[in-house]
Amino acid sequence: MVSPMMAFADADHPEIDCMKIKNYAAAGDKAYKAKQYEKARYSYTEQVAWSESCQLPDSAIAVAYNNVALTWIRQGDYRKAKAWLLIDEKDAKSQYNLGLIKEKLAALPQPASPAGEYWEYAGKGMWNSYSISAEQDHYKINFDGVSPGLMAMYYGPNIGSLEGKATIQNGRGVLQQREEGDWGNCDVTLLFTPMDLTTQVNGDCGFGHNVSAAGHYIRVE
Repeated sequence: MVSPMMAFADADHPEIDCMKIKNYAAAGDKAYKAKQYEKARYSYTEQVAWSESCQLPDSAIAVAYNNVALTWIRQGDYRKAKAWLLIDEKDAKSQYNLGLIKEKLAALPQPASPAGEYWEYAGKGMWNSYSISAEQDHYKINFDGVSPGLMAMYYGPNIGSLEGKATIQNGRGVLQQREEGDWGNCDVTLLFTPMDLTTQVNGDCGFGHNVSAAGHYIRVE
């Protein structure tokens, strides 16, 4: 998920781009007040990405996380809101908004299978994600990963993806990727709880620099 504003950024003058953060926040506020929540989220995600890139104080970055989360709350997508609020869980605003949706989250139906979408925050407003769907006697697995380095806002993140199938029993499955030669061969172990996915990788999946399919993911769908 590449930042939509990269084309307008100037790597030779980062200080100019950092001055635009308030503009992203203002644009998000305007759209939010107009109940245009997807449009607001677009701007608030830019606020997040540039706030991190420009190394603003943690409290300022947390404001941006909460702004994005509020757009999901307004649309009734409480699990995605929770994912954003957990990025800086100790922040007072995050704690407050997590409290607001606690009962909403508890009222959601418990997942009946591993099928769903799982996120892990990668930085700069981007997420690693697993999408899992049931297909007859197996599950289809899609992974999309990113690694946003120091210059990601100008040149984009490193990326990687996997697609395959796995049999999942008792909350455990293994996705195997096999390519010719030694590069791009890996086994991804998938360990599920009702609301989480933990993955472990053995081998080299052939991703971009620092992109990994291993990690801890929370269910958002």
